Amino acid sequence: MNKTGKLKSPILILVISSLVISLGLMLFSHGVNDEIVLAFPIILFVASLKFDRASLLLTLLIQLSVIASVGYLEINGFVNNDLSQTVNLSKLINLSIILIIAAFIIDLLVSDSKAYLSKLKLSSEELAKANQNLSSLVATKVKFFSIVAHDLRSPFQGLLGIANILENLDEELTPKERRDFVVRLNVALKRQYDFLEELLLWGKFQKNVVDFDPQYCDLKEIVERNYQILSGNIEKKKLNFIVDSPNQVYLTCDENLISTVIRNLLSNAIKYTPADGSISISLKEEFSFVTIEVSDTGIGLSDDRKQQLFQVEVNNSTRGTEDEAGTGLGLILCKEIIEKHSGEISVKSEEGKGASFVIKLPKEIN
Repeated sequence: MNKTGKLKSPILILVISSLVISLGLMLFSHGVNDEIVLAFPIILFVASLKFDRASLLLTLLIQLSVIASVGYLEINGFVNNDLSQTVNLSKLINLSIILIIAAFIIDLLVSDSKAYLSKLKLSSEELAKANQNLSSLVATKVKFFSIVAHDLRSPFQGLLGIANILENLDEELTPKERRDFVVRLNVALKRQYDFLEELLLWGKFQKNVVDFDPQYCDLKEIVERNYQILSGNIEKKKLNFIVDSPNQVYLTCDENLISTVIRNLLSNAIKYTPADGSISISLKEEFSFVTIEVSDTGIGLSDDRKQQLFQVEVNNSTRGTEDEAGTGLGLILCKEIIEKHSGEISVKSEEGKGASFVIKLPKEIN
């Protein structure tokens, strides 16, 4: 018992209540009789609904004990049966067998009902969870596409402005001005083309139809190739670029996809690192994994920004140190690609103290 004097255990409550009810029924009728014993299955049915199988068996044992005890008293003349013929040993055995069979049938019926109700409840919970996930997914996609629409619409206003100047004021422009507008137009169109390429690739990941062809690759060679692609931007900002790696780092990967990840992370590092800063790529081999770490001395990330980086429903597009534009889709795409390779990507950063993106990839893809 607890401090309030109430019984803690439901099993103990069941034992006492079954004993009291069974004894009360038998003694009230002055002996063992068919009419009263027929009420015993009701007690078993209640026990099977409320408690487990072990409790049902315990209740059955109590009832059999009561029948045997009261029957013994009746046979020896201590109680008189007012409702039926005098009980004998054969009748006690028959009643006990009937009660055991009744308990078995009740357990069978109630167990099936409990299993069905449990499955029904589980199905309802799974359906509710699926509906919740679907609602969340729809809301996420709606939010994402509104971001995409904004990121597509805004640059086109600038493109249309440049095109309008070239069309209407061409004769008034000097060759240098004309060339500057053409360069700006080319850069903006290239940026939009890259964004559409990322969007297309992300869409393929969502439909699980992305081309995935893992081959034996040298990771250092992939890094050096992407450095050559972005070297102009690195030199323009006078950034110090460092590669810390063994001569060769081999793993099984889709070269095009991993190249997309390296290029995205390098582009971000360049964009958010002020002039004369530093960018480094570290490649390390472990027993069964390869670790890639892309670090910079740039503007860093706040805790809130770190939490939102890989969320598709959040607009992560921010301007770089020289007002470079971005879409925020690149990091989301990086996460999709790394997970496709059974790897992990994480970020370490403090605001104003640079950022470091760490990728862990298995050497072999199962």
